[in-house]
Amino acid sequence: SSHMVRLSLRSSRPHGDRAPSRGTQPSGGPPASAAPMDSSSQSPPAGGDPSEDGAAAELPRLTVTQVEQMKVEARVADIYRVLFDAAPNAKSVMLELWRDQHVEYLTKGLRHLAPSFHVLDANRPWLCYWMVHGLAVLDETLDDDLENDIVDFLSRCQDKHGGYGGGPGQLPHLATSYAAVNTLVTIGSERALSSIKR
Repeated sequence: SSHMVRLSLRSSRPHGDRAPSRGTQPSGGPPASAAPMDSSSQSPPAGGDPSEDGAAAELPRLTVTQVEQMKVEARVADIYRVLFDAAPNAKSVMLELWRDQHVEYLTKGLRHLAPSFHVLDANRPWLCYWMVHGLAVLDETLDDDLENDIVDFLSRCQDKHGGYGGGPGQLPHLATSYAAVNTLVTIGSERALSSIKR
């Protein structure tokens, strides 16, 4: 059976101060179908008295993304529970790192990402960083061609006035600059380091 973790939605009021209204979810889990949060999904407060809005206003619905995040968190919690309850001799088998599969996945991702990654178009320096850093943690070296491809790609993300954007031609900002510079420092070659316009 799947156990769903219930998360609160940034409320300054204790849960007891808010009476559930029609259309809200029970506290046992996410809604059957979540709709994006916007002003049209919330009912205006009943009456004109501002003190009534806490009890009468409908709670905001969870977005699809929030529901998916809750599912992931619940699954991770289930995995931790299984691991915590396992016998000591079983834990070593359960925690076995499939190094070769990780290296293959990360290296393949640096060469080509599946179409499902298109939603991360503005985060490509982060993808480079996560994959390059993962390989470095596994003490795996990049071949020269792949290393050069990464440096060339990040150079195309670099703005002529400084900083790195999320992809070629995108506006630079601190977060993607941080990821790009960390990727190049992790690679550590003279070519990688000299590509940074300081």
